[in-house]
Amino acid sequence: MGCWISFFSLSTFLLLVEATNTNNGSLTIKAYWNEVFPTTPMPNAIQGLLPSSTKFLGFGGPGIRPWISRWGALGHNHDSSNVNWSPDLAPLYFLREDLQPGSKMNVTMMIRPESYASSDGRNVSSEPTFLPRQQAEAIPFASSNLTAILKMFSIQPHSEHASLTRQTLADCEMPALKGEVKYCATSLESLIDFVVAEFRTSKIHAAVTSVVNREEEVKARSYRVGVGGGRLMSHKVVTCHETMFPCAVFYCHNFAGTRPYMVPLVADDGSRVNAIALCHFDTSNWNPGHASFQLLGVKPGTVPICHFILKDLAWVPN
Repeated sequence: MGCWISFFSLSTFLLLVEATNTNNGSLTIKAYWNEVFPTTPMPNAIQGLLPSSTKFLGFGGPGIRPWISRWGALGHNHDSSNVNWSPDLAPLYFLREDLQPGSKMNVTMMIRPESYASSDGRNVSSEPTFLPRQQAEAIPFASSNLTAILKMFSIQPHSEHASLTRQTLADCEMPALKGEVKYCATSLESLIDFVVAEFRTSKIHAAVTSVVNREEEVKARSYRVGVGGGRLMSHKVVTCHETMFPCAVFYCHNFAGTRPYMVPLVADDGSRVNAIALCHFDTSNWNPGHASFQLLGVKPGTVPICHFILKDLAWVPN
């Protein structure tokens, strides 16, 4: 699968493919992964974002994942006031003490489909996917080039997709907060380069929230933290969050004072999720109007603020 094909300009597509095919020395995405991580299998969550053919043709899912847009805005933008927050968002944030065994959490959309049925009955990906580095670098990824980007992907200037594309560019260009190192990866190869540089080693792996009961449908559930509670995975983590863009773009950052936990969640109906939670121990530089403080009734810099990540990637040492 490639970008939202319904928005992709055929002429631009052909130019990008031609540019890629003429560079015989370039590595495929999988080959690059194997070169950097020769003993680490690529997680399914990443494989699902790879193009399915050399032509990078695919189907998009306009409007089918609004929860990802909401989660992305809350999950990585600690400078945002999120003035439109709702009590319905409360389960997104919790305190570190809630990681104790038996703690109850109401988590919405923890389980979601990886694909959907097209009009002809085929199961197709619901995710924009990565382009190879050369193609990704051909996209003028900057707010100043928004008009060109919208034309490249045949996106109507006043559409919801244009607004999401504009917001992603703005988020990526926003200055890093104190203690934060950030980077927007427009290809899997550039994402790999960033996380390896941050850890200064390739002996790392990507941890993701995994659903044990894959056949379960998407719905809200009340979970309890299982036996053992949240397990600290590392004292350092680089997190890469999905953004809303015609092709896969990940907002990656290394935020000082952030620690990843593996949390076993068990629902009353038997559904189980091995969830990744991030706990931010230093929130003193966050916007006081951030939704987490309003939802939890705490102030910046007082207590660790935690939240789950879904399809996002938590890179940690082996």
